[in-house]
Amino acid sequence: MWSTIRKILITSAALVAFNNAYALSTDSKQSINVQSVEQSADLQANKIVFSGDVEATQGSIKLTADKVEIIRNENGDLESIIAYGSPVNFQQQQDNGKYIKARARTLSYYPQKTSIILQGRAVVWQGESKMTGERIEYNINSQKLRAVNNNSQGGRVSSTFVPADFKKDNK
Repeated sequence: MWSTIRKILITSAALVAFNNAYALSTDSKQSINVQSVEQSADLQANKIVFSGDVEATQGSIKLTADKVEIIRNENGDLESIIAYGSPVNFQQQQDNGKYIKARARTLSYYPQKTSIILQGRAVVWQGESKMTGERIEYNINSQKLRAVNNNSQGGRVSSTFVPADFKKDNK
């Protein structure tokens, strides 16, 4: 169960794969802690739900949401992790001391498709560099990022890139 939460926290950082910095290398060795108002499991449906002021941490990684659902398939393999919030917030420190941050109404992770989807006023940023859109999709294997928008935000995606934000040795 905890390894599935770790996967969403670690792979969410990949949403800003267009930069050259790396996540804090010690995070994956840290314990995972989840706190919420309620935690429930439906063993027949292979579903775990954390709800009410959910906070999951692992080292420098922090995810906050209103609700997090973890679903496994009939073989026990992770099928999906979906975090819902007003908004969902994610952050992780990199080895260079900088933080990668993301925010959206939903953050979905599908390991079989190796994809992460931020939806609903999605924002990913590092320092002053950022990308905004109604939906931001990232494929971990192909390292392809796609941001789209609908009319709720003027129909346009916005990106700002500050070169200093992507230097490994510049804190």
